[in-house]
Amino acid sequence: MQLIKIGSMINVDDTSHPVFVVGAPRSGTTMLRLMLNAHPRVAIPFESDFIPKFHKRLGEYGDLNDAANVARLLGDIAAQPFVSRGRLVRDPSLILARHPRSYSELVAAIYETYAQAEGKRRWGDKDPDNVVQLDVLWRLFPGCRFVHIVRDGRGVANSLRRLDWGSRNMIKLARDWAWRVTLAHKMGMMLDARYYLEIKYEDLVHTPEPVLRRVCEFLGEAFDQQMLKYHEHAAADMPDSALKFHGNSIRPPDPAKTQSWRREMSVADKALFEEVAGDALKAFGYTCDAPRSRWRSGLMRLKYTLISRW
Repeated sequence: MQLIKIGSMINVDDTSHPVFVVGAPRSGTTMLRLMLNAHPRVAIPFESDFIPKFHKRLGEYGDLNDAANVARLLGDIAAQPFVSRGRLVRDPSLILARHPRSYSELVAAIYETYAQAEGKRRWGDKDPDNVVQLDVLWRLFPGCRFVHIVRDGRGVANSLRRLDWGSRNMIKLARDWAWRVTLAHKMGMMLDARYYLEIKYEDLVHTPEPVLRRVCEFLGEAFDQQMLKYHEHAAADMPDSALKFHGNSIRPPDPAKTQSWRREMSVADKALFEEVAGDALKAFGYTCDAPRSRWRSGLMRLKYTLISRW
């Protein structure tokens, strides 16, 4: 991990810098993205799932000073499933007309063109995988803003294990959550409060307006009441194929959902999660209160060690 040193050349008051919403999967990144996308100046499309991935593949495309190489790269990006589903690249010719000659210029051209089509002036991106890619994003866009949304890991695990693409293994879920949020926090601390903001999912759900005002202040944008009405148009801002995974995200915030894991997780699963990820839970201000039972957690460890679905 190598973050570019922050220097005085970055104008911290410049609201042209992109916004990256990051967080572990099922942490409320989609809800926050929809809230920010409801702002009259900010356009954050459906998750793109391409920026760091294609950054690793740049050697396949040669010199990006060559317009043909840029066009080929753009074509491959546009063909990616998430990019296609979110209709991020609607007219490649408009993107190429901006004459990008580097990867960061091409990425910016993609999002700027999207934002312009939405009548917005500032672009952003939401992708849970980017929670461990802050260093890559910073190198591409020095001065960008990161908003890291953190949710109690037990709520994350309880949500993930119900999905057909999620793991059922509580040990894996605990380790993955702790790794993601801890790494993002450590990378964020290498920046400073001008570029990295951490918020709690639970706070956003219970008190959305003050949290969103704090986010807007961080971004240098005026708060807009439309952000609180995001759910009125949220379904239209999501691909139909994604709605089954984000039913709660397109509804008004429901405080009851933040504690559903307490009712739905077994005592043994709670204890095992806390045993594996307790340090991370405490570091982010969450309490560990599951009753300790060595034999019960031992049985659950054996179960998840033997389980075939990871």
